[in-house]
Amino acid sequence: MKDKIRLDLSNDEKSLIIKSLNTMRNYLSSQNRSVDSVDEIILKVNESNKLELDIVDVKIIINSLNNMRCMLKNQNKSLKSVIDILEKLIDKTDINKSNYKRNNVR
Repeated sequence: MKDKIRLDLSNDEKSLIIKSLNTMRNYLSSQNRSVDSVDEIILKVNESNKLELDIVDVKIIINSLNNMRCMLKNQNKSLKSVIDILEKLIDKTDINKSNYKRNNVR
């Protein structure tokens, strides 16, 4: 059985996650790559504010949010909301937190 992560998301967090996943989906689609797994995660996140996701799904969400963070940083836009969700998700996983925080520029 895969590890599961329980998340309780606000509507704003959920909206930001879906936006980042859609951006990732569009990028993958433009590269003619499969978007099935991203589509499944979008549906799961859209379903409810209380989620139980596989660790792999959470890591895909973290990846999409980090890509969004980089994009916002390049545009000199506020990163706070994205970073707050990233930290919340990273705290729920086994990802090396010190590595993320060392590379994280606000």
